[in-house]
Amino acid sequence: MQDNACNAHALSVTLLFLIPALGGLLFGYDIGSTAYTVKQMQNSTLSGITWSENASDPVVKGLIVSATSAGAFIGSFIVFAVADTIGRKRELQTGSLLYLVGAIFQYFCCNDSLDAIVGIACLILSRVLYGIGIAFSMHGAPTYIAEMSPPNLRGLLVSMKEAMIVVGILCGYLIGWVLEDTPRGWAYVYGCSSFLSGIMFFGTFTIPFSARWLLLRGRDNEAILSLKWVFKGDDDNIMDIYKKMKNLVASQAEAAVLRGSADKSIFATRWRGALTAGVGLVILQQVTGQPSILSYATPILDDAGLESYSSVLVGAFKLVATLFSVFYVDNYGRRKLLFIGNGLMLVALVTLSISFCVDDSDSSTNNSGDIGFKQIVTLVGMFVYIGGYQVGFGPIAWLMISECFPLEIRGQAVAFAVSMNFFWNLVVQFGLPTVQEQIGNASMFIIFSTLTAYSIFFVHKYVPETKGLSLEQIESFFEQQHRKMAGNNKKTAETPLITSDFV
Repeated sequence: MQDNACNAHALSVTLLFLIPALGGLLFGYDIGSTAYTVKQMQNSTLSGITWSENASDPVVKGLIVSATSAGAFIGSFIVFAVADTIGRKRELQTGSLLYLVGAIFQYFCCNDSLDAIVGIACLILSRVLYGIGIAFSMHGAPTYIAEMSPPNLRGLLVSMKEAMIVVGILCGYLIGWVLEDTPRGWAYVYGCSSFLSGIMFFGTFTIPFSARWLLLRGRDNEAILSLKWVFKGDDDNIMDIYKKMKNLVASQAEAAVLRGSADKSIFATRWRGALTAGVGLVILQQVTGQPSILSYATPILDDAGLESYSSVLVGAFKLVATLFSVFYVDNYGRRKLLFIGNGLMLVALVTLSISFCVDDSDSSTNNSGDIGFKQIVTLVGMFVYIGGYQVGFGPIAWLMISECFPLEIRGQAVAFAVSMNFFWNLVVQFGLPTVQEQIGNASMFIIFSTLTAYSIFFVHKYVPETKGLSLEQIESFFEQQHRKMAGNNKKTAETPLITSDFV
């Protein structure tokens, strides 16, 4: 397949990336837009709701912001059960439909006839529904792209999916900022996502099922058609690709039968290395704080005395940093970018901790437009923090979980990784307002600094380099690591030694 990697239809590659990646954009849009909506909901003049005073309560605020993460966590268990049965394409269709319904319901929650209990409950339930859509989309998108992409483009395309999340965050910040002084603006911000949800839903009918998934289900004729949709060449060329993939899938299935039912569990010792690397990265991605902090970027920057448009600048910088990682992930590799990114995050978090320790009582009431030392340090610190995340955790975590799990457990393993991702996202998002109120921003950033320092050690210890390898070669590497851990140090010629540092 490597020889045929470049012979792909440009339109097909574009669609196999763009349609799934819209799921990432809609996920990011919710993060960015919520940073403004939670602020406007508290404004009795602009909110258009009777319960604006309730929206200021840290618990209510935490529930509203974390509701999509709660939905994604719930949805991840559903995905875990059905992913390998329905396939990646059906996941994307289900996710886009839930996005659409959730966005419409969120818009209609802005109704001044609803009392506080009903209004808050309806909004939270609508966001939970949207969050379940996130679970389906964020499981299906990286898996579909990884399984359908030519090997030489896999790292770029899966990383570009992360860039689409950032485009969504930036769009959410931008539209939220534009509508922040518009009555009921928060409802319009949420309602806007329904248009892209509809495009994604209808777009999923233009792409085929994953060829690897079809082969795993014994649907060989459809798999050949799926390969023809992606790759150029005559029938002999396509059949050559098909036979190689078929042999790999068959050998994996045969090996699974020989291993028995014990190894079919994703928690079997055979898969421990891959599970540790993939799931560990997505957990650390969340507990180091940035995905949750972005949902509260506007109030955090307000506390530092910065104008509301600063969130838009943060989002724009985040996109630039993401594009750097996207275009260099296959040049520099996964591990190097993780080390660079986490190092920058650590420096930034320490800086932000010091910045919020500075006594600047006039910063939150600064109406002169002047930017002082604290504001400059805070903004620069946020930029470096975001830049480090986008160079490392942002694209690499999702890329690793899409490529490090073997085909026979990939659906359930990625679903488990997604569930852990959103569980910890839920915990941090819900707890952040209370933590800020109880211990302050400085102590909060110190906690995130400690966790980021540990993440550097984790990458060194558990994360292998997978640059330039096929999915099957990556599986062979973890198989070698399992044999080594079991006391069998025999190495095979077809199994690459990915890094001498990996233990």
